[in-house]
Order: sequence, then C-alpha cells, then structure tokens
Amino acid sequence: MNSNIKKQFKRLHTIYIIILGSLSIAALLSVYMVFKMGILPVFDAETLNLLKTVVILALLIGIPVGHIFYFKKIKHIDKALELGKKLTMFQFAFIVRIALLEGIGLLIMMAYLVAADKSFLYMFAVVFVLFIIHAPTKHRIANDMDLTDEETELLN
Repeated sequence: MNSNIKKQFKRLHTIYIIILGSLSIAALLSVYMVFKMGILPVFDAETLNLLKTVVILALLIGIPVGHIFYFKKIKHIDKALELGKKLTMFQFAFIVRIALLEGIGLLIMMAYLVAADKSFLYMFAVVFVLFIIHAPTKHRIANDMDLTDEETELLN
C-alpha cells in the first residue's frame, strides 16, 4: 500500500512539473516572439483595453474561485478513508486548482502576444508565483488534508 501512495504522490508531482514546464515554455515563447516581432497589430486600442479588463477580471475571479474550490473539496474528504483514497480526492482538487491557474496564465500570455503590454507580464508573474507556492509537497498535502502522524509518515 505504501508503494501505491508513493506512486500517487509521484504522479501528482509529475503532473505539476509538466504543467509548470508548459506554462514556462509558453511564457518564454511569448516574450521571445514579442521581442523579435514587436506588437501584432490585431486589435485597435479600444479592444486592447477590453482585453486588459477581461484579463484582470480573470485574475480577480479565477484565483479566489480556484482557492475556494480547492479548500471546499479538501474539507469534504472523509477522514476515515484510507490514505490512497484521500490522495485521489486531493489530486482532483489540486489539479483543478492548478489547471485554473494555468488557464489564466495562458490567457495572460496570449494577451501579451497581441498587445505587447508589460503589465501583462506583471500579471503573469503573480500567477507564476502562485503556481510555485502551491507546489504539491508532502508537507502541504499533510497540512491541507490534516493528516494524522501515521498517514504523514506513509507519505515520506
């Protein structure tokens, strides 16, 4: 059973690293393309302002929604379940949370591509820092799910 728990944790960590890598590559490619080609004249100034508003709203709504969803799902995990089932439920909540962050980050990078506005880079930095902060460490899993000492030891 302990090996299944370690596999689950490794799978969760692998998913996180893949999404982090894809988000990093998208950001690097966007910055490189804007640096080489400059602004893409796709939208007029009014549409670019609307785009910035949409991105800001995505940040202001998406981040708290992801946070609330994550903790509501974590609260509903039955403490009597075995650790493997708890980790499966945790994995769902965690993936939804980071997928939401990734979606917001990709939206920001697309907006940066068409607008070449550095404020989008600052917004992306906020999302990227949140992504790093929410890494699936053993301590975070044990803390967020309020695991017993025995269950925490099984994670190690």
